[in-house]
Amino acid sequence: MAAPSPSNPPENLVQHGGKEFMVVKEGLAHILYPPSQEAASKGTKKDLKAGDDVQSVFYNPIQQFNRDLSVLAVKAFGEHVLAERKLRFEKRKRNLAENGSSQSKKRKREEQDTNAPKGEADEVRTEPASERVPVEQQTTPSFTILDALSATGLRALRYAHEVPFATSIVANDLSPSAIESMKTNIEYNQLGNLVRPNVGDARAYMYSVLNAPQKSTSDGPRVGKFDAIDLDPYGTAAPFMDAAVQAVKEGGLLCITCTDAAVWASNGYPEKAFALYGGIPVKGIYSHEVGLRLILHALATSAAKYGLAIEPLLSLSIDFYARVFVRIHRSPAEVKFISGNTILVYNCDQGCGAWSTQPLTQTRQKLDKKGNPFYGYSLAQGPVSGPNCDHCGFKTHIGGPMWGGPLHNPHFIQKILDMLPGADRDVYKTVDRIEGMLTTALEEDLDLAASTKEPTALHSGSTEEARSPEQLAIIPRADPAVRENYPFYFSLSALAKILHAQTMQIDAFRGALRHLGYRSTRSHAKPNTIRTDAPWDVIWEIMREWVRQKAPVKDGSIRPGTVGAAIMAKSRENLKKTNEENQLLSLLKTDIMTAVETGKDVSDLVTKVEAALYRSGSRQISRMDSSEIPDVSHNKGELLSTAPDSEQPRNRKTTSSEKPHPSTLDIIFDEALGREVSAANTKKRLVRYQMNPRANWGPLNRATGNVKKVDEKP
Repeated sequence: MAAPSPSNPPENLVQHGGKEFMVVKEGLAHILYPPSQEAASKGTKKDLKAGDDVQSVFYNPIQQFNRDLSVLAVKAFGEHVLAERKLRFEKRKRNLAENGSSQSKKRKREEQDTNAPKGEADEVRTEPASERVPVEQQTTPSFTILDALSATGLRALRYAHEVPFATSIVANDLSPSAIESMKTNIEYNQLGNLVRPNVGDARAYMYSVLNAPQKSTSDGPRVGKFDAIDLDPYGTAAPFMDAAVQAVKEGGLLCITCTDAAVWASNGYPEKAFALYGGIPVKGIYSHEVGLRLILHALATSAAKYGLAIEPLLSLSIDFYARVFVRIHRSPAEVKFISGNTILVYNCDQGCGAWSTQPLTQTRQKLDKKGNPFYGYSLAQGPVSGPNCDHCGFKTHIGGPMWGGPLHNPHFIQKILDMLPGADRDVYKTVDRIEGMLTTALEEDLDLAASTKEPTALHSGSTEEARSPEQLAIIPRADPAVRENYPFYFSLSALAKILHAQTMQIDAFRGALRHLGYRSTRSHAKPNTIRTDAPWDVIWEIMREWVRQKAPVKDGSIRPGTVGAAIMAKSRENLKKTNEENQLLSLLKTDIMTAVETGKDVSDLVTKVEAALYRSGSRQISRMDSSEIPDVSHNKGELLSTAPDSEQPRNRKTTSSEKPHPSTLDIIFDEALGREVSAANTKKRLVRYQMNPRANWGPLNRATGNVKKVDEKP
């Protein structure tokens, strides 16, 4: 039966194979399921009525955003792969033309092995000579995709329909009922020549392709490693990571979803998080970014055992799940950077929420005798934090180890954003949200010009070739040695809650940071959050000045012994009082020491001590009656900051031995400057944080694998 045209309604009843189905259109694909299971795809099990079926094959319409984004990401990455292969093919063709067509077969084999990318050389060697295609005929490079946990096959069907250069797609699932549903959907979409269903354990299947030749077989279009592998399980993807990093080609793409946010984004199951991801989550507003870094850490350690290094292209916390897109490189040299890009976090989760990070090793660039750069690796000094927070004095707890490198490749994000204006909104119905979230993710890079390593020159460097469409499609590799210096974000409302103060407008806060010379941006994970390179002592000084200048706190609101009291104890007024009291004590000490040294006898000593005490009391009365408040800036020499040089404001000139105390900073809440900072990258109104569009917005219930009525016992 022919697939319905795009003009048909999104959902309607159809007859297929003598049975009646509900048809759902998403993107360009259509899937069929029994009408009795319609309610199960729109609510939880408790919402079903008697006679309704639970889902025998899992389908969640809530994750259309996930699938729309995945298709666009695979298309962007596929264009990069095809462009890279075309450039490599053209170079190999030129080399053959230069060497002549009469070279021996042995020389041809050596040329192919030399020019083949790492990871594909073995595949070239295993191909029989009789089946080897001449270079002149290799004009259509393949692009293969594995949907390892396919369920209904919707994701694989969308890849087949919407990725025009895909040559083979394998849709795998462990459930026989899912495979039957998948076959029905493949037949209905007329994609039997492109999508091949496979029943079995995803891990076993991925391990089975490691040494398989890259050729067609009688059972299907191809076997062998894949250009892109999509892992979208119900729960964690951790059990599949080891097989996935090996089953993807050199330079291939892994698309991974983890829906177990209760494990990686909370502090309720630290032992489970460590078992799955090799690290401990944190308690705090930024727990979802920590979760992303735990997932990447698990992936990096899985790949490192095989000499593989990861490069995160895009890492997002979306609704109730995490979605990461990671490129895999076979490079033992880059694997050495993983320890330096792995961090621990000292988190003040019971107090003010401040944190500090500790790398496991140090990576430093050095120069050899000839002046060539190389990297040295050494142990890191620690700890960077004591058992108590430097800002509020409350206990700190350890999180991690976790990935400490960048979460995104800005070139990859920009490539997807460039595709959105031409995207059909009838096919990609979540374009607005994709644009808003990716723009916010792109802005998370405080430098907005990430250090990148140019792609390897695959052709001669003429100006025309350098600007060719193929070269423009290449996604440059990020520097593997870069560690994120300012990870995580914080919430302005959480800071204001600690001080029992009114929440500051985000533009006012960003304006204050910009005036001090610090950079700031948003986080895609939560609204009203800030990422900045300002140290925590400056952040809390801005909050104290907000209370003093703009939003005074009622007397008695902050009780002694609380976090807010500890933070406000370092306010400028309290520092002035403390400084004056120290001065009075110093003068009293000087007077008493003078009395001891000059007293002729006991009576004279007593008289001079009483006079010193009298003068000290007079000074205190004079200070209490004085309406003038001395300038704290006069005491810079006595109030030295412990912040490192790299964390000092850019507009303040300091010597190496003297650093300004935060209380000496001139803090101005300039909302106009903050709006200017916010609009620096984009002035377009974007859907950055979408509200839940309907009830039951969540992962829904796991599919049962067979059809059951809600009133049936399991």
